[in-house]
Amino acid sequence: MKKSLLFIIISMAFLFACADAIAQESNYREKASHFYATAEFNMTGADYQGWGKPDSGSYGFTVSPGYRFNPHWAVFVPVNADVLLLNRQSTKNFVEQGTLGLGGSYTLTMKDHMALEFVLSGNSTYIKSDLNYFKAKAAVNFGFHGLGGTPYVGIGCSYLSPYSNIANDKVMLEVNFGFTIF
Repeated sequence: MKKSLLFIIISMAFLFACADAIAQESNYREKASHFYATAEFNMTGADYQGWGKPDSGSYGFTVSPGYRFNPHWAVFVPVNADVLLLNRQSTKNFVEQGTLGLGGSYTLTMKDHMALEFVLSGNSTYIKSDLNYFKAKAAVNFGFHGLGGTPYVGIGCSYLSPYSNIANDKVMLEVNFGFTIF
């Protein structure tokens, strides 16, 4: 837990430093292309053994600095601090882990600044732990576009593939709550 908390604090300090540097650039929000960052809380669940009893899942915090090429297309680097919840029957049923990856998104702008954002990303663990893995995500986020600090909510699917035989590959439903930092 200490590693995850330290990781989140360092990530937020880096993002606030980037936000200050970009904010000094005049009229950066009016430009079609610009740097941006999002922060989100995500939860997943899989292998349900009855109503409300997931056998595995995860929750975590993601910070994604990125670059928007135009109002529609963007690339980003998702940096995650996750807690994986494994088999409830095991003696140790959680693993704290961090992942780093690459992602892309397409934003479909609707009226009144509302938008749907289609997101694809792939991450891999970078901290040696009990469980190292690759995680891919496909999601659709609904929120507001073109407004600084705007919240969004998303739903999607995550695929988790461990690098060892400790656990099986998993496909999990994912729910995201986030906001655009700048």
